[in-house]
Amino acid sequence: MNVAVVIAAYDEQENIGPLTLRLIQTLDSIPVAWSLTYVIEGTDGTVEVAKRFAADRPEILVLYNRAPTGLGRAFRLGFEAIPQDADLVITMDADLNHQPEEIPFLIDSIRAYDADIVVGSRRLTQSQTEGAPLWKTVTSVIIGFVMRTIFKVAVKDMTSGYRVYRAACLRKIHFQNDDFAFLPEILIEAAAMQAIMVEHPIHFIFRKSGVSKMNVWTTARSYVRLFGLCIVRRARLSRPPLETLPSRRKEVRDPSTAVDRKSSLGKSQGS
Repeated sequence: MNVAVVIAAYDEQENIGPLTLRLIQTLDSIPVAWSLTYVIEGTDGTVEVAKRFAADRPEILVLYNRAPTGLGRAFRLGFEAIPQDADLVITMDADLNHQPEEIPFLIDSIRAYDADIVVGSRRLTQSQTEGAPLWKTVTSVIIGFVMRTIFKVAVKDMTSGYRVYRAACLRKIHFQNDDFAFLPEILIEAAAMQAIMVEHPIHFIFRKSGVSKMNVWTTARSYVRLFGLCIVRRARLSRPPLETLPSRRKEVRDPSTAVDRKSSLGKSQGS
């Protein structure tokens, strides 16, 4: 199995080193061939740290833009760099919100449920969240509720960036949003394709170093734009999809009590 990890980082000098070390340790411990693509923006020295790792590990590719272009656009660039032989694509935050040691559990989940997308979820019974600001939690919950209600996407955590995609599914999804709202947009598009999506509980720890890059007004505008785009597309969700994934049903399950947290691929090294 070939696994491609894609991470966008904007001025994350304090976090990129510990994150990369933990990723290498985790990915080396499971029976997969892996690659890691960083899409780095900003001028705080993050790119220099990443390039030092890339010099020692040929699995690591570093793409760099000096000026920030938006989270969605950065991930679009990263997705374009995914190796053609990739079977799974993993995305996560660069600020250590997401624990690399949980990657084996998410891979187990996508295999156990034969899913197209696994969302690392903060909204399941077994999920743990530490230190998240109240306004971010409330915003995420409201967005998720509205999206589920309007677009019938039965995923509780629509804004989580910790995900595993089947590469074949991801290549069929074309999102337009250049900012944070690309995350729910991907799930809306996947639902239109009748993709099988499941959620798996994660341990989310709000950043302890650096500052959040989420601008309230930019993010709000991105969601307004997303609602506009999705309302235009809504008719498509009520018709047979133009392009669906072969031999798959639209099905969303909550595996929070069904998937054993003891991964067959490797043991967690702690969150």
